[in-house]
Amino acid sequence: MKKSTTRTSSSDGSAAIVVRSDDGDVCFRLRPTHFGLWVQRERRCRDRRARLVQSAVFGDAAGFSRWCEADSVRFDYPIVFSIIRREGGAILEAHEQSSAAERSHEEH
Repeated sequence: MKKSTTRTSSSDGSAAIVVRSDDGDVCFRLRPTHFGLWVQRERRCRDRRARLVQSAVFGDAAGFSRWCEADSVRFDYPIVFSIIRREGGAILEAHEQSSAAERSHEEH
């Protein structure tokens, strides 16, 4: 399993977290956004002729957790799964804290 942080061209300059399996069959990119957590999931077929790429944005940890629990990668690549859950959860926690701080600031 390979984990790297790469620079993206996002407007806020935040870096994407890239988690890739050792065999290269599965790759996740995680990045904080104004709306929460952006996730891109890429899965290559065993014959390497096809790949499936999915993207989603999550605004809360509960939605991200449900999405993770529905993904078969948790069985096929448990270490990758563990890392994306941890990293994605940390991004969403920071997002929820900053959103709460913004709401509190607007009330004053």
